[in-house]
Amino acid sequence: MMRIPRCSTICVSTLVILFVVGSWLNLSGVWIEFPLIVDQLPEGWGLPARMGLISNLANIGVVIVAFIRRFSHGRVTYEVPVNIFILTTGTVVLIILAFVWHKTTWINGSEHSTYLMGFSLSLSLVDCTSSVTFLPFLDRYEPIYLNAYFFGEALSSLFPALLGIAQGVGQTSCIKDQNGTLIEYNSPPRFSVRVYFLALAVIMLASLLSFITLCLIRTGRRKEKSSINSSNIKVRAPVVELSTIDDEVSANLEVNTFRNIISDEYSMTMKEFWISKHGIYLFLCFWTSILIIGASPSLQSYSLYPYSIEVYHHTIVACQFAYPLMSLLGVFIPHLRSRYVYLLTIIGTGLFVYTFISAKLSPCSPLVDQLIGKILISLGWVLKYCVLYFIRVLLGNYFGRKSGHRGLFWFGVLTQIGSLIGALAIYIFTDHLNLFHERKICVSYLC
Repeated sequence: MMRIPRCSTICVSTLVILFVVGSWLNLSGVWIEFPLIVDQLPEGWGLPARMGLISNLANIGVVIVAFIRRFSHGRVTYEVPVNIFILTTGTVVLIILAFVWHKTTWINGSEHSTYLMGFSLSLSLVDCTSSVTFLPFLDRYEPIYLNAYFFGEALSSLFPALLGIAQGVGQTSCIKDQNGTLIEYNSPPRFSVRVYFLALAVIMLASLLSFITLCLIRTGRRKEKSSINSSNIKVRAPVVELSTIDDEVSANLEVNTFRNIISDEYSMTMKEFWISKHGIYLFLCFWTSILIIGASPSLQSYSLYPYSIEVYHHTIVACQFAYPLMSLLGVFIPHLRSRYVYLLTIIGTGLFVYTFISAKLSPCSPLVDQLIGKILISLGWVLKYCVLYFIRVLLGNYFGRKSGHRGLFWFGVLTQIGSLIGALAIYIFTDHLNLFHERKICVSYLC
């Protein structure tokens, strides 16, 4: 007979879900607003490339927490004050950003979106840091609440996406000015960027209040002091991106060499290791991080906007559903044979190449003026996110199962290195090599 959860269990699970929703909510929301703001800011279509680089630089917060854990030897209970700081900062910054995101300043003779960049860096910093402070806090609770944790983390991507759907994007058209010249006109969405950010701030405030409530009540806490290590807990569920550098970071800072960490059963030469399944899977972790976490977000405007602002907006919103859905799929398919993982990697890489080519060929992207072109680019982006995220779920489960702390540690390290390299590469292509070009809606192109 199925056991019905007690009222207290349901209440605590709800509080945990609302608390964890604040993990990646605000930064995801900023990315979803890009279709509405890139044309209003001086960086134009190059804005996502700069934002991608800024987001990756924010991982310094993870390093700071790791050093606190390392040198305090676990004696400093930092999770509660740090989490309150994260959620408070996220709420306040979203409120400020709602009123100043469009403001610019002049630096060295050129105009820059310093307010958006600066406050987005703050949001990136607190979001990245949450990946190493939220889960350790839940180590105080019974394991049953871990399901609520992962559900809340999925909702942190879904809530901004659902708000984006409700907001809409309006339509872009060409109208004549007083001189008879065609100019671009964007009809407004259902509600403004300001209202969107304020709505996210309300959700963040609910997350903060839920966390404070969890700190004040004792319901659901472990009865014994000895608890399960949070890094072991994470192995039981699909791997959560950027949440893998947790206790593994601090626990392994004293590791001397890469080889000592990754050789689980026996010693290998470096050549033998890199052609082994373990070595290839580590490379795939690095490679998929470059493509899906580093490069793809930075490419979005040049790849999608040529097909229309509607295609850009709806595709970015749809991509937010990919990771939660692939994590759910990972519950039912936690592992696959190597040949299928390699095949999925080839498919995912091919989809990335297609989206990259569409960005490179802008303003004359493939089939840009045809309906089939809009369908293909949208499907390409969504399938790319689904395939590459599913690979990462499979790889995370593999390293958690085979190598435990050590495997998840290097999975997290290579995720950060790969994402930084991907974001840096697209930034150089965009800002320094001028590899990509915008498409003006009211200009005729001979494509």
